[in-house]
Amino acid sequence: MSTFQIKYKNKKFVKERVELDGHSYEYCDFAGCLIILERGETEIENCTFKDCRLMLVGQALRIAKILQTFIGEKPLRVLGFAEPGIFGGKKTLATEDTEITEK
Repeated sequence: MSTFQIKYKNKKFVKERVELDGHSYEYCDFAGCLIILERGETEIENCTFKDCRLMLVGQALRIAKILQTFIGEKPLRVLGFAEPGIFGGKKTLATEDTEITEK
């Protein structure tokens, strides 16, 4: 269950500055908005974004810079690290496309 005090459901945001942290969004539509993320303390489910810009600041920006060193120019593929077996022998999203040969 969500612990966010401010919850938006079925809301339309048009040409607004929206700070995601501390809020949850469900079935919301964002159009032409400036989306701000600092800590990543948000929940977004079944929302749409059209012609929006994402501004990362603080911790989110630091994480994005770290990610950039890993991905370079490649597209980012996000995995859920809470998945059981992601670092073990059980096949998960993290190991589906990768073949590792031990020597």
